[in-house]
Amino acid sequence: MIKKIISIDDLSLKEINKIADDAIKFSLNKKKIKKSKVKNIFNLFLEPSTRTTVSFELAAKKLGHNIININFDKSSLSKGETFNDTIATLVSMKPDALIIRDQKEFSPKEIYNNYKIPIINAGDGKNEHPTQSLLDYALLKKKFGNKKITIGICGDIKHSRVAHSNIKLFTKLKYNIELIAPDYFLDKKDLLRINKNISYSNSLDNIRNLDVIMMLRIQKERINKNLKSSVSKFKSQYCLNLNHLKSSPYLMHPGPVNRNIEISDQVLDTYHKSLILDQVNMGVYVRMACLEYLF
Repeated sequence: MIKKIISIDDLSLKEINKIADDAIKFSLNKKKIKKSKVKNIFNLFLEPSTRTTVSFELAAKKLGHNIININFDKSSLSKGETFNDTIATLVSMKPDALIIRDQKEFSPKEIYNNYKIPIINAGDGKNEHPTQSLLDYALLKKKFGNKKITIGICGDIKHSRVAHSNIKLFTKLKYNIELIAPDYFLDKKDLLRINKNISYSNSLDNIRNLDVIMMLRIQKERINKNLKSSVSKFKSQYCLNLNHLKSSPYLMHPGPVNRNIEISDQVLDTYHKSLILDQVNMGVYVRMACLEYLF
């Protein structure tokens, strides 16, 4: 069977835990890994990225594979070639796996259905970002083991692919999930299809029962013009400051952070239980584990 990681739905709980456990082992093992069979991996990023694209490149190299980075500016898409023709061209070169980030929802699924090649979704529009949620879980598992924790997710949940993947994953794990957001950044009908037991709050002032608070980036590039004015309103009501953190939950954010909109400078620079850079570090090892899973 040709494997894929397009959605958290593609993975069983056993597979999710195997990827997390392998990532933790990779993070503790400093020995160089030598592969007997080198794979050729295409890293196609059609949206800006720092953490994800670099971590996939590092992951492939740490496993001894070849990786070819392709972004929009370097592709024939910038010359007017259609998306389908670009994909057909790349697939004709027989990559062993394709990693893709695209602003269009479900394009990784379409590629897999058309070509049946191993594929990892590195973010498709506002749909999903499964490897981000896998790295979040690996880090939480390293911290909490198999404890059923309570996690709050705050911010632009409606337009966040990270939120959608994490809510699916945390639901599989039977975590307690609390969503903290204004109504204009929520789609409760959509979320009900994933989990009917999610708690909702419209304030950060009462997060004493959380083990973890995960803040999300406002997806300015995905919100419609009518919501542009909501950014300043969100900032005044939901920017995380030290007063919100008196119960000392761990802090996460998938990055990049809009300083003083989602999280204050003081929290970012001084909070002692921030895991934001640990997430970046774990991203390399989870993506190593994801490539091992594909192959």
